[in-house]
Amino acid sequence: MAGMRAPCMPDIVVHKNALPVSVFRRLAHAVRLIGEERLAESYATNFWYPLDARPGNLAEEAITQLLPLVRPGARCIGAEWWLGRLRYGESLALHRDRDLSLEAQRGETVHPLWSSILYLNRYPSSPTVILERATDHGDGTPAPAAGGGKAVYPAPNHYVIYRGDLQHGVLARRSARKPPGMRLTFLVNFWHRRPLPPVCRDYDGTVYAALHSA
Repeated sequence: MAGMRAPCMPDIVVHKNALPVSVFRRLAHAVRLIGEERLAESYATNFWYPLDARPGNLAEEAITQLLPLVRPGARCIGAEWWLGRLRYGESLALHRDRDLSLEAQRGETVHPLWSSILYLNRYPSSPTVILERATDHGDGTPAPAAGGGKAVYPAPNHYVIYRGDLQHGVLARRSARKPPGMRLTFLVNFWHRRPLPPVCRDYDGTVYAALHSA
């Protein structure tokens, strides 16, 4: 992983107050307006933003503001982004981020340089769990890693950055006080190559229009 970040930087970092307040409020408001649009395909409706382009929507504006916190290195050419929306009690299975279309079409597994999650609301009953070592059973299926991991509890404008090949998921549990609405996140992967379509595509405003007009 040399050349991507300073060697002294840890593999998992959490920042508070990641975005300027005005940008964060606009982004969180837009995602609330989007509501359940394409909810069933939330984790397969991804968009590409080349880092040498000017921001054309609120998501891309947020990425440019988050970039100095990530410092993905000279190999990084762009960011893949999508919206995470989970109902109360819904978990997300342990997995590693990868180019899903490349894996389906060619059987190759390629991970991003760095993955990241910006939390848009408080949802303490559903932390993100990130394992500190990248391991699998040898056939591409994830296995628990020795050495433990980190649980990150969603709080507004908190931003977790972690190495792109680390296993992670959402562990939901019932709580005494049910949080209102859905668990909302803005997810960004930083890549050395563009992930293939149809999973990763250009954003043209035909879906998630609130991000285009905000």
